[in-house]
Amino acid sequence: MRWNVLLLVLSAVALGATAQETTDSLQRSTNRVVEEIQVVGKISGPPIWRVSNGENDLWILGYPKWVPEDLTWQSDFLDDVMTHADEFLTYSGMSYTPSNPLKAIRALRQFRRMQRIPDRGTLGDVLSEDQYRLFKEVKLRYLPKRNNIERMRPSFASKEIFDSAADSAGLVRGRTLVHLAMEKRAKKHKVTKLPARLSLSDTAVLDAMEKMPRSAGQFCLQARLQDLGAQLEALTSLAVAWAEGDLALAKSYTDDTVTEACLAGQPKELTQLESRSLALWHENVDRALRQNESTFATVPLDSLLRTDGPLSRLSQRGYQVRVL
Repeated sequence: MRWNVLLLVLSAVALGATAQETTDSLQRSTNRVVEEIQVVGKISGPPIWRVSNGENDLWILGYPKWVPEDLTWQSDFLDDVMTHADEFLTYSGMSYTPSNPLKAIRALRQFRRMQRIPDRGTLGDVLSEDQYRLFKEVKLRYLPKRNNIERMRPSFASKEIFDSAADSAGLVRGRTLVHLAMEKRAKKHKVTKLPARLSLSDTAVLDAMEKMPRSAGQFCLQARLQDLGAQLEALTSLAVAWAEGDLALAKSYTDDTVTEACLAGQPKELTQLESRSLALWHENVDRALRQNESTFATVPLDSLLRTDGPLSRLSQRGYQVRVL
């Protein structure tokens, strides 16, 4: 019996790497590596990275975390790449696979428990006066009927509000619109999918997160909810620029302020698992570039472009990296 508890944790907790871009980034320099990569041409649609090892190629599609639900994007080139691909590599992830159903049930209960502030506390107990005022104002606008959110840890509560705000703005997750669309194409063309997923049998990460101090996530909540309307506008602009293949404009909307705030209190157990999962993805890439003539992969755009992200590491490994 398989329960994807840890995957839910990573997607739900603000202590994971969920970058919400803000318009302030137009005035900031970014920690991106695109400038270091040769631009070899222009294709119609989203930017595609080509990683080469001799005559073998890995084609990477980076996708935004959020996109308008009615967004259209040109996929002819991607369809052609998928048609000729030997494998489809998906990015890092984790799942909890207990030895028996009872452990799965206990883990699910623990997951629900760890979202709440310990000792029946409320956000009013753990947030500063200004942070609590911000929470109340934004909640009233985007999630007025969710009273139980007051008992959630700041990171979880802010994510609930952000998701509701994104939905009201007509935004959906890029994974849903883009990544899953490519998964369907892979299935249609009978391309083997190889996920970089760790299967865990213990609840060490849940245990560590449950023991975090009550105040953990304060600054994450503030970063995620501050100027939320401007953040949503920036996310929409980023997605449109991405769909049009304007990488330079897309970069200008990319900012790690929220990610940095939310990673600050992340337990070391979670960081270690993320590192292991990323290492597994790179192992899959190395093998694919040795054995396959053509391989396709999707990676979240914010992760792809980080200075310590996949593009940088692939360049350091001696592969030729170009963006089309």
